[in-house]
Amino acid sequence: MKKTITGLALLAATVTASAANSVTVYGVADANVEYSNHNFSAGRDGGSKFALSSGGLSSSRWGLRGVEDLGGGQRAIFALESGFSLDNGVATQGGRLFGRQAWVGIGSGQHQLTFGRQYTSLFLTMANYSPTAYATSYEPVPTIAGLFLREDNVIKYHGDFGPLSAEMHWSFGEQPGTFQGAAGFGGGLDYRAGPFGVAVAYDDVNSAKTAGEYSRAQKAAVGLRYQIGKNWLAQAAYRYGKNDAPLAGTVGRDDLWWLGIHYQATSALDIITAVYYDNIRVLRTGGGTTNPSNPWQVSLIADYALSKRTDLYLTAAYTKNSALNFDSYNGVAAVYQLAPNASSQLGGAVGMRHRF
Repeated sequence: MKKTITGLALLAATVTASAANSVTVYGVADANVEYSNHNFSAGRDGGSKFALSSGGLSSSRWGLRGVEDLGGGQRAIFALESGFSLDNGVATQGGRLFGRQAWVGIGSGQHQLTFGRQYTSLFLTMANYSPTAYATSYEPVPTIAGLFLREDNVIKYHGDFGPLSAEMHWSFGEQPGTFQGAAGFGGGLDYRAGPFGVAVAYDDVNSAKTAGEYSRAQKAAVGLRYQIGKNWLAQAAYRYGKNDAPLAGTVGRDDLWWLGIHYQATSALDIITAVYYDNIRVLRTGGGTTNPSNPWQVSLIADYALSKRTDLYLTAAYTKNSALNFDSYNGVAAVYQLAPNASSQLGGAVGMRHRF
């Protein structure tokens, strides 16, 4: 079993040097029926909730990607990707037309340079070390990669050097009078040798500069993966986080750990278990800082393939000391809210995904 999702981050848009001219329409339609408890409501203990949700294993999306052979081993490439909620048809990413990705670039051999709205280097590099392939239900993706896992105005380089893949990016802040305000940068390396893989990555994002100052958010990660025979895959990673933003509710410093195990039970059935633990060292409050009880989560996915493009799945998670996906600390990216008297949350969903 070889579980890899590099194509997720690059939209499956990285093409070989010999690729012919083409434009491809692609997408994912994913919906599920979800149950969760201890949801924030008028009662102190909260209430249970049933919902039809979009994106259980993959966020629903559609996009265009293309390549033109320029001759001499060079190619022009582009990608446009739009997210949507399948349950109500509303555009995601704040209603942007192509809020997930929008870029154009040029490639030569195993190298490419792209320009536009793109994923950060840490997000892309750690993609193949994510236990659930960045599943919406249930993986704390904003906690892993930060709220700025996509950035605007990005120049990015990606290159493959045999078993080593490398990338780096710079995001222009475009704020008058400052080069660093609202800007960001990062890089990552991913090395594969047979069944073994190791990756390191770093992202650095500045806030807009106000009153002569800006805050800085930094994340660094290292991941390991090992294929055990044909049926087992183990993944483990550590992510360092530091955020100088003074706003209440900001996690100023944390250490996130995770472990994932994949078991290919049959040719059609894939079972995934994952454990996440976040050591929150500093949480900013209105009057200072605190050290809250550390959240942890256990997740389970059973994914059954009906065909190469369509699958049914069952997914569940239990979170302690936070809402599901650690959403108590994810600010504007939060989907789940924990009731005032609750210290844990349980969720489960049954869904269907179709890729085209």
